[in-house]
Amino acid sequence: MVGVDGKASGPPALVGAQSDTDWLRRRIWALTVPNLTVDIEEVIRGGVRLLLINVPDALEEVRSGGRLRTRIGRDCEEMSGDRAREFLEARRGFDWSAQPSAMRFSETTPEARASARRHYEEEHGAAPGSDLEIARRLGLLIRNHDTDPELSRAGALLLGAFEPNVEQLVVLIADAEGVASRRSVRGPAPLLPLLDAALALLLRDAFPSSARLVGTQRQAVRAMPEVAVRETLVNAIMHRDYRLDRATIVGTAVGVPAQVLKVQSPGGFPPGVSAARLIATRSVPRNPALAEAMRVLGLAEREGVGIDTIYRLMLRDGHAEPEIDERDGEVVVRLSGGDPDLRLRAFFDDLAARQPGLKDEVRVVIAIATLLRSPVLRAEALAAAAQSMQADADQTLDALVRAGALERLLDGSRAYRLTRTARDALGDRIMYRTRSALDRHVDLVRAYLDTHADIGREDAMMLLDLGPTRATQVLAALETTGHLANTGARRGRSVRYRRAAPDG
Repeated sequence: MVGVDGKASGPPALVGAQSDTDWLRRRIWALTVPNLTVDIEEVIRGGVRLLLINVPDALEEVRSGGRLRTRIGRDCEEMSGDRAREFLEARRGFDWSAQPSAMRFSETTPEARASARRHYEEEHGAAPGSDLEIARRLGLLIRNHDTDPELSRAGALLLGAFEPNVEQLVVLIADAEGVASRRSVRGPAPLLPLLDAALALLLRDAFPSSARLVGTQRQAVRAMPEVAVRETLVNAIMHRDYRLDRATIVGTAVGVPAQVLKVQSPGGFPPGVSAARLIATRSVPRNPALAEAMRVLGLAEREGVGIDTIYRLMLRDGHAEPEIDERDGEVVVRLSGGDPDLRLRAFFDDLAARQPGLKDEVRVVIAIATLLRSPVLRAEALAAAAQSMQADADQTLDALVRAGALERLLDGSRAYRLTRTARDALGDRIMYRTRSALDRHVDLVRAYLDTHADIGREDAMMLLDLGPTRATQVLAALETTGHLANTGARRGRSVRYRRAAPDG
């Protein structure tokens, strides 16, 4: 509590708080490690303004000033060693969404039960005879054998009017960020019918479908891929911190026509998740019981690969990579869409028809998208861009070679380029400019050194089709630019070069 003198009592203790709530929330987030998001409530007592800081239960230790503290009686004491370990172990494994809600199944709404049944039938082909059995299969009941069982918080959020004064989700369509919306959906729980209404608004009014010719087939296309819209909104619902009960998920479709979707979800990334490893990290839901129910309903990826799916679908249609970041205690996702690149989509469809295993592979679209901007892709660079193991990147590149999309720059090298057939199919989608002769020499020399320990003047003459003087000049230039390092001798025919540093 801010605004109370801890050394006084009674009315004189209420000295008042002057801090701005948004500033204080950002300050706490900035000074704690990992960054802690709090909920601050402003109250007036005795004509004095006070701030109540509600600190959510943490799943890992939170330090301020490099120290771990907890309240012992009336004091805030530092913890270390076994004391800290025992305290933190007692707190791990907590799932807010699995806790009892004090709401019974009989309090669920008809609209929410109907939505759950529809999604269950769409996912599984058929649904059990009773709505209670659906809730049981979703894992939303605390005591399964009661005639009117209590719902978990996940069940209350999805099916009931849980915390009816709390606005859980707001979805807006606006001409620009920061201006009044022209259409909106907003409201409290239950979340299932609210999510249905929000998705219908986005897919009908913000990103409507049209039939277009993709290759030789007519397909439904949108300015924003439908599955990417759904996954982004569903991820926000699954992963938000519901203990911040005065915060709201806000999704905004921006533009005329809309070309951007921005979704802000209260609470930072779950422990162990960072913006730099989102593709590689398996989904770590903050609310496991809620996430599992939504997966059983078919609303979320069952294998926890929703981020992979969003990346793949955006890049497949020629859009920019998703921007996903943590800002001031919120996870912010920004998707930039627009008119889809149907020629690029047709290229990927043809690729999947020839090699079905490539259809859902995010590394495939990252590799091709990179080669639209650069003539050569090295295996190490793909592993870094796709946040994958080196062996996985090698496997993807080998599959693309078998599919006829890529070829090695030199036999055995780890450098790849689009084949002539692929370049013809992609046409003017290839955006890199004509490169200098030296840049082309760099690629070939690096590829040569994938299978050779070093390179000399005679090797360069054959590799680059150059005379002796020019080959010597090129190798010297590559040493100057840091690509090569001399192995010892500085003059004559014995001068040889090796790779200066590991390729990235």
